[in-house]
Amino acid sequence: MATINNPSYAPKFDIESVLALYKSNIETCVAAQKIMFDFSQTLAKRQVETVKESFAKAEALMKGFDGKKLPQSYVDDAKAAIEKALADVKEAMDMGMKAQNDVVDLFVKRASANFDGVKTMAA
Repeated sequence: MATINNPSYAPKFDIESVLALYKSNIETCVAAQKIMFDFSQTLAKRQVETVKESFAKAEALMKGFDGKKLPQSYVDDAKAAIEKALADVKEAMDMGMKAQNDVVDLFVKRASANFDGVKTMAA
């Protein structure tokens, strides 16, 4: 009769496979972090550019104020500024969604690979 201490009943345990699995998980997390860092950096640069443009336009409007100018032209300028702001927000949202989708895709692929790896180890 075999006992629990019998080595023939011990499951096969490949430490190299487990370490490779963890290493791949860490590499995936680092790649996801890089995607989000790059997105954050790009977004910050775009926001700085937008603020600079806004101040330049505001300054130009103040310097170029003309009481004889038709009010409709000021309304048109304001409308253009609002449309530009909305386009900037949409661009930022699109960039964020792309970065988020890239990260999710990385993790889905990693989870699938982990599942396959565990199945291989268990076999």
